[in-house]
This record gives sequence, C-alpha cells and structure tokens, in this order.
Amino acid sequence: MRLSVFAKLRQEFTGKSLEGISLLMMENQEECIVLLDNGSLRPDSVRSLRRIAAELEGRIGKKVHPVSLLHSSKIPAEDLDGQEAATWRRFLRKSIEEGVVRFRVVPLFFGPSSAVVDYMPKVTAEVAAKHGAASVEVAGTLIDPARENEDGIAVLLRDLLIRNLDTVSLDGVVLVDHGSPLPEVAACRDLVGRQLAELLKTPAGGLIASSMERREGEEYDFCEPLLERALGFAKDRGWKRVALSQLFFSPGRHAGPGGDIAQIVADSELVREGGEVLFAPLVGESPMLADLLEQRYREAFGASS
Repeated sequence: MRLSVFAKLRQEFTGKSLEGISLLMMENQEECIVLLDNGSLRPDSVRSLRRIAAELEGRIGKKVHPVSLLHSSKIPAEDLDGQEAATWRRFLRKSIEEGVVRFRVVPLFFGPSSAVVDYMPKVTAEVAAKHGAASVEVAGTLIDPARENEDGIAVLLRDLLIRNLDTVSLDGVVLVDHGSPLPEVAACRDLVGRQLAELLKTPAGGLIASSMERREGEEYDFCEPLLERALGFAKDRGWKRVALSQLFFSPGRHAGPGGDIAQIVADSELVREGGEVLFAPLVGESPMLADLLEQRYREAFGASS
C-alpha cells in the first residue's frame, strides 16, 4: 500500500492537465526500476547512491538505476569513475526514447518533501508531453507520521549509534535533519525522535530533535530548534558528551566531512567550551537501509514483484 501522502502525486499524474502520462499498469512492457534521491554536487553522494541501489538490486533481484532529481549530472564523469551521474529529466527522456514506457520509482527520501511530491511529477509531465507517454509509479517514502507503529528508521539510527559510538557515557543525543518548509516532513523528524528516544531508553529530555536550517517567518517555527540552538540547549543542561544522530543518507554539502553540519557543531558554544559531539554514521552507511527500501518497493508493487 502506498502512503497517503502520495495521493496528490497520483492525482496529478492522472489529471487531464498532464496529458500523456498514465499510472495504469501496462502489461508485457519493459519496466525500469529507479532509486531516486535529491542529488548533490559531491561525488561521494553519487557513489553512495550507487552503492545503495546495488544493495537494493541484490534484494529484489532486478536492475535498479541510481538517479538524482537534480545537480548530480554537473559532476565531471572523471570524478565518478568515468560514469556520468543520471538526473531524472535526462534519464526519463533517454529511457522513453529507447522504448521504456513503464517506470517504478523508489524514493530515497525520509518524508514527503516537495522535491518528490511536486517537482518530480512536474518534470515527468514535461518530459512525457514532449517525448511520449510513460507509466510512472512511485513507492512511499521511508517515514510516514501516520504510521506511528512503524519504527524502521529509528531502529536503524539506534543501531548506528550503538555499534559505532561509546553510548554508555553519553549525556544526551541530538537528532538533526535538513529542515523543510513542509510540516509533514518536520512531523517525520519528530516521530523518529520520539521513537529513537524510546528505543535508547533516554530519560525525559535526553534527546533533542532539531533541523539544520529553516525558512524565515513564524509559519516555519515547526522546524525549531535549529541544530545550533539544540546544541545550546545541551550545553545549558550540562551535557558534556553528546551523540549526533543524522537524518541524512549520504555525505555532501550538508553532512559528512567539511559539511555544514560539521561547521555548525565546531562553531557551537558546547564544543568551544570543551564539550564533545560524537557523529554517528550517516543512514546510507547502514546495511538495514536496503531492507527498508525493499519493504517500500514490495508494498507498492506487490510481494512477488
């Protein structure tokens, strides 16, 4: 069963304004399975996407194409072992021109961001209008706040913390995501924060869920606290040793060495006054991720697909 947040996506695909696209199953047609992320200008991010796609491919027994919505095609091919990164517009156009008309997309997204709910359907419609009809089906994202009993990402984050950090002497945990202008996405972060705190058996207030960035205006206060403020709260609570759990899949401009998050942590009063922040590995490094993606694939496209 696909997530309810994709109702709008399906409606737009089947709406008359997007002529040329059909979500009806097309029997006996070649299909193309895509693992879709947002994209990055960093080669390591593309390599991570390719590795995750290969892991998912091994689980479902079918070819999985690693594709980004944006950015990644600007990376020189020589920085990617000679293989240019694929972006959705170009990949879809080329595939349709080669006779592929049926696409099954597994989003490498935590929640229903506008990138996958709005931008991807828009691009798909534009390509289909120029290059021919396509059947595009989209699986659900990894987190759905309506499914509170489903804690796969929280379990994965706990595993990354316990396996890679000395959690015995921690004073607390800070969870950080990118931050989104959509409350539905912030709700995903908050749900995972509650689940992770329960799994780790942290005392009340022992885990702070935060965002890396937010838009200006009171209407976006649901993103608070920002990471820099969360680290300030940690310092005010007397925390000296803090674990940072990151809702990011791959290293890039934000996460990983030299990224925005590392800089925010280094600039925090907590660190400048002698506190320690221990970085848990990114979600894409967990072997459990491919299992969760397989689950979304089979929910959307059938257990025998």
